[in-house]
Amino acid sequence: MITIRLNLVPPKQKNQLKNNRLYQAVQESLTLLFLFAAIISILLLISRYFLEQQLSEMITQNAANIYSNQLVAKKINVLNQEINASLGIQKNYQPVTPIISAISYTLPANVAISSLRFFRQESRIEFSGSTKTRDDLMKFKNYLDKADWLSDAEIPLSALVPKENNAFSIKANINYQALTPTNVCPESK
Repeated sequence: MITIRLNLVPPKQKNQLKNNRLYQAVQESLTLLFLFAAIISILLLISRYFLEQQLSEMITQNAANIYSNQLVAKKINVLNQEINASLGIQKNYQPVTPIISAISYTLPANVAISSLRFFRQESRIEFSGSTKTRDDLMKFKNYLDKADWLSDAEIPLSALVPKENNAFSIKANINYQALTPTNVCPESK
């Protein structure tokens, strides 16, 4: 079969029509491309806004969490310091009951102790009180000198001047290692 073509449009105009269609196709493509670019840019701007909002919320929450964590850390540090202080107290604890018991064994009848002070860091003790006579005070000092758990018992000379009603203050060093139930009482009352 033979096909017949009628060419009613001159070749110059035909070329021009072809170029027009090509131009329209390129124009439509570019328009669509710009339209898609504009839609994508709008979507990106909207998503950027939401991301910035979420970021600012996260920063606020993190700042609050960091602040609360710092408060908790400070409380933990204070608690640790208190625990360490109590451990130090427990570690350096020396019972007072054996000392008071030992003093009561060495205390003569006419001696009254009005105050008893312990200086744990220096391992010292201070007795304050009164005696009826100077001899009772000297007897008490001799008992303290004989005790293994005490050393360097010091009595001021002013306490030895009156013969009766002597007020005294005796200072002595404590040897905690020597303070045992067997040597608390050098001689019984």
